Amino acid sequence: MIKSIRLLALLTLSMVFRCPMLAQDGGDSFEDDPFAAQQGSMPRRQNRGGPQWRPSTYNDQNAVIQAMLGSQIKRNLKYRFESVGVLSDGLHSPFWFTSNRQGLASAKTKSAYARYGMFGEMRLPSAFGMKYGMDLGLGYGLHDDWFVQQLYIDVDYRAWSLSVGMKERWAGLSNPELGSGSLTWSGNSTPIPQARLGLPEYTRLGILGNWFSVKGHVAYGMYTDGKYRKTAPGGAYTDGLFYHSKEAYIRFGDRERFPIEVTWGLQMHAQFGGVKHNRERDADGNLIEDYRLPGGLKAAWDILLPFNKPGKQTDENGNTLGSWLLGLDWYMPQMTMRLYYDHFYEDHSALFGIEYKADETGHKSFVNYGFRRNWLDGLYGLEFVLPDNWLVRDVVLEVLNTRGLSGPVLNPRNGDYMQGVDGRDGMYNHSVNDSYSHYGFAIGNPALISPVYNSDGTESFASNRINMIHLGLEGGVGRHIDYQVKLTASRHWGTYEKPFDETRDVTSAFIRLLWLAGDNGSCKIGVSYGTDHDGSAWLGNNRGVMLSVLKTWNVL
Repeated sequence: MIKSIRLLALLTLSMVFRCPMLAQDGGDSFEDDPFAAQQGSMPRRQNRGGPQWRPSTYNDQNAVIQAMLGSQIKRNLKYRFESVGVLSDGLHSPFWFTSNRQGLASAKTKSAYARYGMFGEMRLPSAFGMKYGMDLGLGYGLHDDWFVQQLYIDVDYRAWSLSVGMKERWAGLSNPELGSGSLTWSGNSTPIPQARLGLPEYTRLGILGNWFSVKGHVAYGMYTDGKYRKTAPGGAYTDGLFYHSKEAYIRFGDRERFPIEVTWGLQMHAQFGGVKHNRERDADGNLIEDYRLPGGLKAAWDILLPFNKPGKQTDENGNTLGSWLLGLDWYMPQMTMRLYYDHFYEDHSALFGIEYKADETGHKSFVNYGFRRNWLDGLYGLEFVLPDNWLVRDVVLEVLNTRGLSGPVLNPRNGDYMQGVDGRDGMYNHSVNDSYSHYGFAIGNPALISPVYNSDGTESFASNRINMIHLGLEGGVGRHIDYQVKLTASRHWGTYEKPFDETRDVTSAFIRLLWLAGDNGSCKIGVSYGTDHDGSAWLGNNRGVMLSVLKTWNVL
């Protein structure tokens, strides 16, 4: 451990002193930076200060394809070094030091890491292309002393792509840099190794006047946090879980002909298979150490279309969840505005507004409660992307409500018995798979405080019924200084099963200053300050400083 800490310090210091020198070699444009977050719904505009985003045009997309078809073999290879250190005071590291960082964070008050990556791309004189990357690191205070953050290869054919391996990904309609995070996949947790096939960018359909475009994917993979779950002091755990996701988006509009576009999407993710440890007892009361959950090809097929008949779908068949997404983009001469809505669901009650109602004989029938109980839950967002030369370049305002969760499980009295209704959706929690998390970090929105903060070591979410308001903005001062600010206030009620005795209010603030050197900011030195205010012993009252060094450069 001491050797790792010394090596981290030496690597960081060497890059700090070399930054001005390296910046003179032509540097590396932050554009196409493989570490930059790739927004799943809107490819982001890149500038000197880092990743912002704005939709690309269909003409741009067609130009890329035509260039690939008519060009010679082209190769590109980039190196990237990053080191981050955190020093905090309080119960934990501040909330925005741990959130939406692709799992490269720790709730501990002291942590650090150094990572080194190589990323390449090759375009052939045909419709084929290839991308690859390797990203390794050393850590202190993280889940491992050394780690593989990314290791992947992508094979592209025209608009299609097959991606295999671990890769940092973002999804949804919320800005991954400034927003609080999408409800199904936010980029908050460590990448999950997977094989993914699909259309990664919007591809125009040559029908109905070319007004429609689509994107989406299907993926299978495996969680890698079995060792973490086993060593956590929470007792029972499930490991060896498989991962599945599928997404489909359709966009109506063409900004070249009309300044408004509408996006509608559906995300569906799942956990299935694995081995459940220390969960069940046999008829004699003896503890069953291991219980293997349904897996194999049949389970993979069943999870692809998880629409079983009433009574046939159980928790052992897997944990399926996702989001409905709706967005509206308005392209004005001096700015872009986006309105978006992300509605999370755990099952049919929030997916379609349909619930199963049982009478005294156990017979089940369908009841449609519609908007009244389900559809007010969700993430509501507004974003303005402003000109690059303004003091403020991007502003995000979000409101999150998850208090409904399809309502309580028991509904009004009917005669002498209680009418059973499927409600009380346990957002991110699951009776078999513990929770929708990876290495203790929420895979969805981190405002539902991740299990890594649980003092008892359990892997469940202590509160999934919350209200939140969030503000994020970024901009720059002069040529060499950029800044980012986030302010988040949330109120937590606990869960339906375990409500808090009193509501808990958590307020978190974050500010980061970046000094940029070299062309397009190829070298960045940053200092961040974060703070939490929480009267309970949950997150606690925390404050801390984070220092970072980042350098990217072209090799080939």
